[in-house]
Amino acid sequence: MAATVSKHIRVDEKLWQRLETAARDSDTTANRLLANLASQWLENHEWPRTEVQIRVARASLFTAQAIARDMIADERKEDVEEILHYVSTIVPDNTSEP
Repeated sequence: MAATVSKHIRVDEKLWQRLETAARDSDTTANRLLANLASQWLENHEWPRTEVQIRVARASLFTAQAIARDMIADERKEDVEEILHYVSTIVPDNTSEP
């Protein structure tokens, strides 16, 4: 087993009870469950991670741009702006990230 460190965190009592219940169901401790969940989140948080995901994202952006240009040419710029506004409520703006 890897070396461990002892750290203290503050957790809401109701959340801790939920963690303990989930830990019992998965035959582990609440501390270990919390550490494992945090580790999984850190590993899976970055997207896109694979070359295929990057290519799909690029293709989607290209397709969206082509559709938007066609809509603007068809004098539907208001529709494009409405769609962009709707998308911005779902997908956070990551322009500040590298």
